[in-house]
Amino acid sequence: MTLEEIDQLLADWKVKIDIIGQNLIDLHSLSTYQILAGVSGFPKANLTGVTQTRVTSALSAMNDLFGYFDLIVNVVNKANQLRSSVSRFLVSPQKLEEIENILTAPSIELSVVQIPLAERSLLSAPVTTDSIAPQELLRLMTNAFDNAKEVVLAVDLAWARLEPMLTQAQAEIEKLQALAVSLGVEPLTELSAVSQKIHLLRGCVESDPLGVTDDFTRDLQPQITRVKTTLEQLAQQHQFLAESFARAHQLRSQLIKLHHQAVEAHKESTLKVVDRSEVQIPLEDKQIEALVSWLSTLETKFAEGLVNPVRVGLENWIAKVKEYIAVTEKVYAANRAPLDMRSELRGRLDALKAKALARGLAEDTILNQLALQAQQLLYSRPTPLDEAAQLVSQYEKHLNNGVNRVINFKNLS
Repeated sequence: MTLEEIDQLLADWKVKIDIIGQNLIDLHSLSTYQILAGVSGFPKANLTGVTQTRVTSALSAMNDLFGYFDLIVNVVNKANQLRSSVSRFLVSPQKLEEIENILTAPSIELSVVQIPLAERSLLSAPVTTDSIAPQELLRLMTNAFDNAKEVVLAVDLAWARLEPMLTQAQAEIEKLQALAVSLGVEPLTELSAVSQKIHLLRGCVESDPLGVTDDFTRDLQPQITRVKTTLEQLAQQHQFLAESFARAHQLRSQLIKLHHQAVEAHKESTLKVVDRSEVQIPLEDKQIEALVSWLSTLETKFAEGLVNPVRVGLENWIAKVKEYIAVTEKVYAANRAPLDMRSELRGRLDALKAKALARGLAEDTILNQLALQAQQLLYSRPTPLDEAAQLVSQYEKHLNNGVNRVINFKNLS
C-alpha cells in the first residue's frame, strides 16, 4: 500500500470505531438493557423460559463486543503510532508494510474462549491462541451486535405492548362471550380456557415476555380469531333469519287479508250474480291455518337455537306463502270481476239516462222500458249479468238512434 492508501485506511477505521462505540453506548443506555443486565442502578431482571435463554446469550455477546471493541481500538492505535513515525518525505516501505499487516492481516490474537462457539472447530484446544484480522473481527462483532440488539429490542417491545395486548384480548373475549349469550349459544369452553391462559400469562410478562409473546401470537390469538369468525358468521345468520321472519310476518298478514277479501268476494259473487262460471273457490281456511302454524313452529325452533334447519324451513315457507298469495290474488280477481261488471253496468246505465235527459228523450217509452228492466235486474239478487248487459246495450243503441233523429230533424228545420 502507498502512504495515501494507509492514511485512507486509518481514516476509515477511525470512522468505524466512532460508529461502533456510539452504537454500543446507545444499546447499553437503553433502560431495558440495563434492567436485563442489572446495571446503572437497576436490579437485574429475574428471567425465565425463552427470554432467559435468549437474553443470557445476548448479554454474553455484549460483553464480548466490548472486549472485541477494545482489541480493535488497540490495534488501530498501534497502527496510528507507527504511522506517526513515518515521514511523508522519507517513506519507509518496511513500516508501511508493517502498518498494512496490522490493519489487514490476522494481527489480533484471540483465545478460543473469546471466540463465539459457532466459530470454533471441533479440535480447537481451549488454550490455543488464534489470530484474526480486524476486518474479520468486525464482521463477527456486527453479527453479534445485530443478534444482541434484536433480543433487547424484542424484550423492550414485548414489555411495552404485552399488558395492553392482553387487556384488549380479555375485553374481546368478554365481548364474544356476551355475543354468544345473545345468540343463545352454549357457554364456549374454548373462550374460558383462553381467558384462564391470559390470566396465567399476565404473571409471566415480567419474567418471560418473549415466551408470553410467542404463546399469545402462536396459540391464543388464533383461537380468539377463530371463535370471533364463527360467532360473527352465526350473528349474520341470525340477522338474516330475523329479517326473513319479519318478511314472513308481512307475507302472512298479506295472505290473511287477501284470503279474507277472496272469501268475501266469493260470497258476494255467489249471492249477487247468476252466472257463476267465472267464480273460483278460495283456499280453505285450514290451509291458511296450517301455514300460520308452520311459521310459529319455525320461530319456536329458532328460539331454541336451531339455525340451519330453520333457514331451510323458512325458505320453503316463504316459497309456499308466495304461491298461496299468487293463487289467492287470482281467485280474488276472478270473484271480483262479475261484481265489478255489475257496478260498471249500473254506472253506465245512470250515465246513459242522464244523456237521455239532456237530449230531451227522458219521456221516450222504449228507453224508459229498457231502463226499468235493466235497473230491476242490476239491483236484484242474483243479477243475470248477460241479460242486464244486453238491456244496457239496447238502451244505448236506442238512445243513439233517438239522438240522431233529433239532430236530423233540427237540420231539416
